[in-house]
Amino acid sequence: MQSNKEYKRVWRFFNIADYDKEEQWLNDMAAAGWNFVRVQGGVRFTFKRGVPGEYIYKLDMVERNASDEVKESYYNFLTECNIRVVGDYNDWIYLQRRASDGPFDVKDEAYTKLRRLNKVYSFSIRMVCRLLILFSLMVIGFSLLSLATTGYQIQDVFDGVVRGVSIASLIALSIIWVPIVTRLRRRINALIDDVGVNR
Repeated sequence: MQSNKEYKRVWRFFNIADYDKEEQWLNDMAAAGWNFVRVQGGVRFTFKRGVPGEYIYKLDMVERNASDEVKESYYNFLTECNIRVVGDYNDWIYLQRRASDGPFDVKDEAYTKLRRLNKVYSFSIRMVCRLLILFSLMVIGFSLLSLATTGYQIQDVFDGVVRGVSIASLIALSIIWVPIVTRLRRRINALIDDVGVNR
């Protein structure tokens, strides 16, 4: 944590399934008088000293394939609701509102949570698919290089690299992304059960 009189920079990592914890942390910082300014690389947060509890924060995910018109309409809607977009990272936007204007979600809280969880879940599935494609292309590339080599020792090296990349890919997916997607799916199902919707 690095700070000076007016600004504070904090390095903190949140995985995609912990967006609500990130949101709570931003609100805790604001309650202590540190207002969110920006995030860089998803881990470096900058805050500016302000009045404790003056602002509240919320994270939302913008539809990646949404047209510019849809995004502009959404941003205009936020402005009409006295909500500012104060930062973004990948598909996430960081929303700020004066605490005196009230909470972000006044009505239909369950629907809003379900909508946001579904966006995060869809994003996670897209990431898993992209990683699978990337790892598959790497394995195919190394296999083609292996076939192109004529020396026995070089072919053994490439075969080892292909196996290593394949094993590392499966480990990365099973240790990192599968638990995240599973946890998000459970949260969606719990919320659906709370609302009383039949699956």
